[in-house]
Amino acid sequence: MPTKKYTTEFKASIVALYNEGRSANSLANEYHLAVQTVTGWVKKRKLSALTPMGKQLLRLNLMP
Repeated sequence: MPTKKYTTEFKASIVALYNEGRSANSLANEYHLAVQTVTGWVKKRKLSALTPMGKQLLRLNLMP
C-alpha cells in the first residue's frame, strides 16, 4: 500500500491542535490517522523549530 503524503500545513495544524490540549488518540480518530503518525509529527516539531510555513529555522542535533 502506498504511503500517504500530507502537506506541511496539515501536519502543523494537527500539531497545533495537540499543543492546545487535544490527545493524539482523538486527533487520530477525527482525521483518520494512525496515533503513531500524530505523535511522530509532534516529536519532529519539538526537535526542530519551524516557521508556520514549514521552513526550518533551527535543528537540534542529538547525536555527537
